[in-house]
Amino acid sequence: MESSVIEVEDVNAWHRVVSERLMPLAIDSSANPDFKASVTAQAFAGVRLARVRAGKHAAERTHRLAAGGDPHYWLALQIAGSSTISQAGRTAELAPGELAVYDSSMPYRREFPGDSDTLVVLIPQQLISLPPQALALIAGLRIGADEGMGAILSAFLSSLAAHLHELKDGQGASTVHALLELVTAVFSEQFGLVAPHRSARRLDEVMRIRAWIMDRLGDPTLDPAGIAAAHFISRRQLHVLFHEQGSSVGTWVRERRLDAARRDLQTPGEDSGIAAIAERWGFGDPAHFARAFKRAYGVSPRAFRDASRKEHPAS
Repeated sequence: MESSVIEVEDVNAWHRVVSERLMPLAIDSSANPDFKASVTAQAFAGVRLARVRAGKHAAERTHRLAAGGDPHYWLALQIAGSSTISQAGRTAELAPGELAVYDSSMPYRREFPGDSDTLVVLIPQQLISLPPQALALIAGLRIGADEGMGAILSAFLSSLAAHLHELKDGQGASTVHALLELVTAVFSEQFGLVAPHRSARRLDEVMRIRAWIMDRLGDPTLDPAGIAAAHFISRRQLHVLFHEQGSSVGTWVRERRLDAARRDLQTPGEDSGIAAIAERWGFGDPAHFARAFKRAYGVSPRAFRDASRKEHPAS
């Protein structure tokens, strides 16, 4: 993807640019008749990076928009100005140098009260390998930049933003691999986990396989033999690839299915029965799904849904 600066002077043009370069959002600049914005964007190994400068406005991922497109995690670094991100009952207020993570498959709203400068990184969700309980806590997460891995990631992203336009294909891919390691380390620190040892050597191949699996996550016949055959590798090669990323094939698939089911159970207005949601994500046996869900999240699917409805009632 060729790096270039795109400048706009009205909200309709900005809406088109954001939809094409990042993902569809609802944009509101009604309180700022002199709205202007610019973006410098790059993409490497499926990860999109964009430095965004804009005047006062709000951007929203509505329920309708969140239901479409491939799921990504947004990682946002506030470079100048300030912003507020609201998602999943959490609100993160960002000052320069601070970070937040939000989930494209869930509604959110981000407000910019004045001129701002932000780096956003869109990471396909299949590239983040964390246990289900940790993934459930990512939406709307603020990451402090004063100490620990958050400080390191903030400095890394600040430098990346300053030199984004200089990245070429090979450099960009290596930079993205390093970024994914840092992001995983930050999440692991946030949730008290041991960061998995991951090899960058064949990450591109793993990403293609994981993306293929995500497109078929609801298929109950999905298994290592079929995955390997679809990618013209042996089952042993497939298991080696996944172990290099810190997980087994079966564990990774099960955790992604549980995460998808959790999102459905948490979505306001989703009225499918629990058995139907289980079947939608490849769990043929509702009882097996209920046991796996409770092991992952500490509560039954029904208790989780009831608690989510009390906290976030459908509008």
